[in-house]
Amino acid sequence: MTRLLRAGLLLLALPGLPAAAADTEILPDVSVHLAAARYEPTEPDVHWTGWIGAGAGLVRVAAVTAYFAGDVESILGWERRPFEATQANYHLELGLRRPIGPFMASVFFHHVSRHAVDRDKPEAVDWNVLGVRAAGPLTPSLRLHASLGHTTQASLVGYRWEATGGLDVDLAPPLYAAGDVRFVTVAEDPAFPRGDFLDWRAEAGARFRREKGVLEMFAAIERRNDVFLLVPAVRNRLLLGFRISHGPLASSDIYRRP
Repeated sequence: MTRLLRAGLLLLALPGLPAAAADTEILPDVSVHLAAARYEPTEPDVHWTGWIGAGAGLVRVAAVTAYFAGDVESILGWERRPFEATQANYHLELGLRRPIGPFMASVFFHHVSRHAVDRDKPEAVDWNVLGVRAAGPLTPSLRLHASLGHTTQASLVGYRWEATGGLDVDLAPPLYAAGDVRFVTVAEDPAFPRGDFLDWRAEAGARFRREKGVLEMFAAIERRNDVFLLVPAVRNRLLLGFRISHGPLASSDIYRRP
């Protein structure tokens, strides 16, 4: 894990060493985004999903930017009333990023904390991932992203290594298609028994751009593990929804990946 972190930091830092210390900018960029989708089929605890969050470049020195992003993921159900929150999951990320050719490379520390709403949750369910990520265009119409990280702490879920990857392609405007995968290695725990797993997602929709703003309306099919907090569960399902985002971090894969 230490080698992974050192390699990422060297990748970001070395090309910028000759830059003048005066080449510094405070709060160089800000991004906001929200998303909502309906699941099919629905369940009492899983009916709708929503994301709302923001990110900001805190300080930029030469080409390297220190950034922070925070998101709240809400899962809505209908077990007790027609429209109620059943989960509130918090995603926080700190990192360093810099452009390398057409790609944006970053070293990140990502924290996820999952919470039940108005329900018993006797154990903590959270994890931290320290890793590296790269994203950018391969052609004007095809974009790729990939990441590799290792947990520094994982409560109940037992996650160890996490690798993600995906692509996004512009078809005949405004149509697009995208696919994402996430592979996670797991330290088995009798309290949460299951092994390594692969999540995936295939998506298509319409995308409308205006300056730095993006509106997407989409349909997606996904396979996702650990749907519920305290028991292993795998679901294959359809999502119908939309996203609105604005700013340079608006295309982050954090809220679209499986």
